[in-house]
Amino acid sequence: MLLKKRLIKRDELWQKLTKIILVVVFISFLFSCTPHSYFKSIINEDLNKILKNYPTQEDYPNAGAVLLNNYSYIELFNDGTSVVRELSRYKILNERGYEFASKSIGYREGYQEVKVFFANTIKPDGSVIRLEEKDIKDFAPYAKYEFYTDIKQKKFTMPAIEPGCVVEYSYEIKNVKPLLTYDIYSLFLCKTKYPIKEDILEVVMPKNKSLKYKMFVTNISPEVSEISDKKRYIFKSLNQEEIIPEPRMPQPYDRETFPQFYVWSLDNWDTISKWYISLVKEQMQVDDELKNFTEALILNKKTNEEKIREIFYFVSQKVRYVAVELGPYTHKPHSAVEVFKKRYGDCKDKTTLLLTMLKIAGITGYPVLVPSNEDILDEEVPTINMFNHVIAVVPKKDEDEYFWLDATNEVASFDSIPFSVPIKVFVIDSNGKGKFITTPDVRDDKDFYYTSSIYNIDENGDSEVEYNCKCYGKAAEGLRYLFKYTSPEERKKYFEKQGIEVKELNFFNIDNVEEPFTYILKGNVKNLVQKVDENTMILSDTVLIDSYKDITAVKTRKYPIDFRPSMLSKSEVIYNFPKGYKIKNIPKEYNRNDPYKKGFLKFTFKDSSFKVYSETKSYKYKISPLEFENFKNHALEIQKYESSVKNIIFEK
Repeated sequence: MLLKKRLIKRDELWQKLTKIILVVVFISFLFSCTPHSYFKSIINEDLNKILKNYPTQEDYPNAGAVLLNNYSYIELFNDGTSVVRELSRYKILNERGYEFASKSIGYREGYQEVKVFFANTIKPDGSVIRLEEKDIKDFAPYAKYEFYTDIKQKKFTMPAIEPGCVVEYSYEIKNVKPLLTYDIYSLFLCKTKYPIKEDILEVVMPKNKSLKYKMFVTNISPEVSEISDKKRYIFKSLNQEEIIPEPRMPQPYDRETFPQFYVWSLDNWDTISKWYISLVKEQMQVDDELKNFTEALILNKKTNEEKIREIFYFVSQKVRYVAVELGPYTHKPHSAVEVFKKRYGDCKDKTTLLLTMLKIAGITGYPVLVPSNEDILDEEVPTINMFNHVIAVVPKKDEDEYFWLDATNEVASFDSIPFSVPIKVFVIDSNGKGKFITTPDVRDDKDFYYTSSIYNIDENGDSEVEYNCKCYGKAAEGLRYLFKYTSPEERKKYFEKQGIEVKELNFFNIDNVEEPFTYILKGNVKNLVQKVDENTMILSDTVLIDSYKDITAVKTRKYPIDFRPSMLSKSEVIYNFPKGYKIKNIPKEYNRNDPYKKGFLKFTFKDSSFKVYSETKSYKYKISPLEFENFKNHALEIQKYESSVKNIIFEK
């Protein structure tokens, strides 16, 4: 009897132990299984009860939609592969929220696999319209370019959208063939232009890997747990109000203004620099055709500078640029030989060809990774996902100075600076050692606009005009590109839209990028000045002053004013009035030198000629809401001056 009791207890103990083991196994299975238990539709639940509890337009009168639930799941596996899953559920409040009814999922075929779990529209009455599988389309945005046919997009548009409906969709992207293993990165913006009820990021890592995170203007702290050989991090952002836009406010990714955080997995930048230089070197292949072409191109060029010039202009101007942004699984360039033969490529392809041709010429150049947004680059956050552009540099004799070579910029001079504002970039040398440097700023004596205009006004207030515009250095590139790719008739219409009847229009140095880009326009302008009577004319709006009227009408601001920089612009305008006219009151000289704006205006009058000379330049600068009152008072004074010169009277 005693033995029988012991056997029963042993069996009970074994059954309990078996249940515990099964529970642990089941939890572990759920933890790594797809889809995650959170990634479920609500259509099988009590929809009337759910819809009743969702917010309404009255709750958010300024919003077009509300993000009800967003769940982002990232899991990194021991073999370096990973999976990303997304669930999004929005309530559409009005037509402004319809933008959330369309979705595009980018991926690279052969490297990533995309699966849409579900997509539903739930109408206000609780009826459900499912997205049919046939309405999920695969799209190849670069299908006409052989190099990029594997870059794809899955696109779908939700059916039966109307105000008050709910849209929900869930999908996953499996990264089955990683190029840079173990590189996870995400920028999590807690606030956006629409209200957020629940936004969750879950990251699952192998236990031997660590996830790093960095917070800005938020105290969000992850929930960290361990199950088996995995570590899980869950970040939650709840009940965030929408960002209601203000004029000239910072972007949502401004780390000083809006709550956000980064998560990433790599330990240092060496991993990236060594990986990327190996990709580039692998593709710097040379055949006889490329070698012979390069040697012929630089024949009789004695200095390295001359050789760099010839090679850069060939790659930038003769090899067509295809704008394919860098992104996950699109960082590996094609071989230099292929790019040379096909005569087209994206930034990484053209840079690789450029570096290869420089090497044939005996010149060492380095690839440079350029961030997608200079404001979010963080040297403490190593990840390839910070970058979306590649250029090259060649060190000068002084190793701290470089030739900056953006092979995608066909309208740039080989010795110009790469960007119109200083940007921190990542330079990788031939040994795979990387370092951050800041690109040069524009120079007022080299990169500027200069315009001169002469108006010969007749007795009716109409005028002949001769307009001369010269753009120097970096300032030339935008207009040079614009007019290079517009037809003669389109060029003419560009000025006709400004009220000028074009009689003659000539362009100079469209292709000669080392000289100032220039155009000279001759034409007529009707009603340039207002003729009040036989002895009086009024010239209006002769000067344009940024007086911040878009900002000063409000009493307070919630967000900073974010001023953006511009290059120096100089202008000289001469108005030749009919003989006998005099200016009634010559405007006062205007001179300002604020931290965010430099401006100068000078007026002169002699022998019926009124001359206006101006200079203006803007600077990167922020004004906090606490400083707004002082700024507003200053701006109102500028507006007073603007009003004083708005209408200038001339009399016989």
